[in-house]
Amino acid sequence: MIKKNELNSVYVIAEIGINHEGSVTQCAKMIDEAALIGVDAIKLQTINADSNYVFNSKSYKIFKGSELTHSETAEMFTLAKSHGLDIFTTAGDIETINWVDKLNPSCWKVSSGLLTHTNIVRYLASLGRPLLISTGMANDEEIDFAMKTARSEGNNDISLLQCTSLYPAPFDSINLKTIKTLKRKYKCNVGFSDHSIGIDAAFLSVGAGATIIEKHFSLDPTRPSFDHRISLNTEQFKEMIHRIRFAEKIMGSSSKTLSKEIKETRKNFLRSIVAIKDISKGERLTASNIGVKRTLSGRGGSEPKYFDDVLGLIATKDFKMNDPITIEEII
Repeated sequence: MIKKNELNSVYVIAEIGINHEGSVTQCAKMIDEAALIGVDAIKLQTINADSNYVFNSKSYKIFKGSELTHSETAEMFTLAKSHGLDIFTTAGDIETINWVDKLNPSCWKVSSGLLTHTNIVRYLASLGRPLLISTGMANDEEIDFAMKTARSEGNNDISLLQCTSLYPAPFDSINLKTIKTLKRKYKCNVGFSDHSIGIDAAFLSVGAGATIIEKHFSLDPTRPSFDHRISLNTEQFKEMIHRIRFAEKIMGSSSKTLSKEIKETRKNFLRSIVAIKDISKGERLTASNIGVKRTLSGRGGSEPKYFDDVLGLIATKDFKMNDPITIEEII
């Protein structure tokens, strides 16, 4: 499984993708910046345009002009790891996958556009590394088939990402409720790959159950083309992480346990059995002389659930009005 910061449960990925625009210097600067703001992982896109896109298509032109060489990619992997970050990428052909796999990526990302590429999904699963599968353009049947394909290779270390493959994604298309649906159906970690503008959807996804959040990162989101428009700059990304961690704190634990502070508060707020008038030793306890009230701190009687058990018992001592009454005192 992809590692997580011991202090945090949500794994935050800064997706550089090809926002470096083919400049290894720019990519290195982005990794350095991302490390400073507290991300868990860097995600690149290592796409051989000639093997993946039809010549002269829009995608071909963009990816052909933003390729990093093998050695430059290796340098970026080394740099990210030197910062203690995970680093991985998306690749769409076997040859690229093979040389990148030698760089020991922390996992493999299957993009929305590759989810139906069964041979790639099968091959990536066979490598034995964790898989992140984005569901941005997939229907239920296609997700089922991709999961079945990956698991047929014995790979059960799979996480799904709820995603909307619109750039930018309108808020009413994000469907964060799908996160719980995917968790329930596939019994795996589910995260959120965010293509919306801003940080609201990302930190709200924590409340929807996301354990992984992927967001595009850019040093200058105003730049044209690539994925700059849907990206956050350094300060925005830092604020997003802050909000994510804040959301984690608010979400807290799924176990209904009482903290030390709550246990102390209970002593002052819970009701207990008390005398509602003076009671003499030997007098029978009835609904006319005992009741249930909030008492003085540290002077509680038995819990109200024992009220019927106390009725009819004989007082073994005198009680003043509002004195707490415990079963132990009258049995």
